[in-house]
Amino acid sequence: MKDVYLISSALGPVRLYAAADIVDKEFWTLFCALVDFQIPVQRVLNPMLTGLVEYMERNGLKFIDLIFDKELAEKVFNTFSWSSKRGVRRGFTHRFVKIVDLILLLNIFKRIIEEYGSLNAPIKEAYSKAINEVEPMEHVFKEVVSLFAHYGGKPPLTPVRFGSALKRLALFTRWMVRPYPDLGLWNFIDKKHLVISLDEGLRRILLRAFSMNVSMNWRGVLKATRFLRKINPSDPAKYDYLLSRLSIMKYCAKEHARSRCYLCPIAKVCVSANVPIVPKSKPLTGREGKIFERFLEIYGNIIDSVSTEYPLDNYSTDALIHMVNCNNYIVEVEYELNYVAIGQVITYRYLYFKKHKKHIKPMIICMKSSKDLEEACKLEQGIEVVTIENLSNEISGRRV
Repeated sequence: MKDVYLISSALGPVRLYAAADIVDKEFWTLFCALVDFQIPVQRVLNPMLTGLVEYMERNGLKFIDLIFDKELAEKVFNTFSWSSKRGVRRGFTHRFVKIVDLILLLNIFKRIIEEYGSLNAPIKEAYSKAINEVEPMEHVFKEVVSLFAHYGGKPPLTPVRFGSALKRLALFTRWMVRPYPDLGLWNFIDKKHLVISLDEGLRRILLRAFSMNVSMNWRGVLKATRFLRKINPSDPAKYDYLLSRLSIMKYCAKEHARSRCYLCPIAKVCVSANVPIVPKSKPLTGREGKIFERFLEIYGNIIDSVSTEYPLDNYSTDALIHMVNCNNYIVEVEYELNYVAIGQVITYRYLYFKKHKKHIKPMIICMKSSKDLEEACKLEQGIEVVTIENLSNEISGRRV
């Protein structure tokens, strides 16, 4: 699981970078934490940060060199290359961050070094002053926010007010304090005082698994952290490591019906994993929608429930039907019975079993079908074929 964490977190590129010294490592780590928002980690952020590390290594550069040389930083951020599924890309790319934002951030880093010598110096001072408070990190984060504001920080990369969830600062301090897979470079902060890095994914996990509703602000961070402290008083942020993966790895998807609970390591204790999933039903449209409507008109009296556009991983079957006799069918609707429809419904049957560990009967509803292909479906694959043009004549004698 630790290896999975490194490849699915910006901590991977953080650890990859061979820093010149502790100051260099501190600011590289903070940089990676601050750009880690509103961007796919595995598909974009990690390959991009890895490309930046490789560029610096090839050219004999350290991150601290970029902090003290604005022109060099602009050149590097614009010219380094990195690989993505779409091919080789060039330069730093982010939905909300521009190169000018990066340069402003590096200038703030420079001024902190010039005044304090390191990043740990002002944070250590703030922590020591608050050591006897209930939540020392609250004081630390307030001081960090004030420090950035003092040096001209502004969104999107720097926090401008205290009270939000401050996810990226919580993530950074956890990386610096906790042992492997985190860095464990700061021993002046006690792990018991760390707070969790709350985002919408973790918020969803807490709600579904533990019926715990937290708000996306500092109060929500404290509520969630204190809940986890009841489990492990000495190291509550330890559970960031596990719980955040459930969302990032898409085990627990935003749309519950697309969740892969069978892969989730906390499925046995999760409240939602043991509750029948009722996905959002989207109506079928076009010709398939009309065919399905006709089917429902005829068979509606023996159908208990219907869910259309039922999600299965990255696919959607046309319908899921539960009959009054408790038979379940996974349905593909086509104008004419064909090999594509057969392949699709067989695939959906497999995906349903993979997802729910339950067998389900396959059905194809169509307007036309050849006798040979229909018999092959039934005999070879156990696929029920319902042909609309024959329904009016067969409704009295045919059972689904």
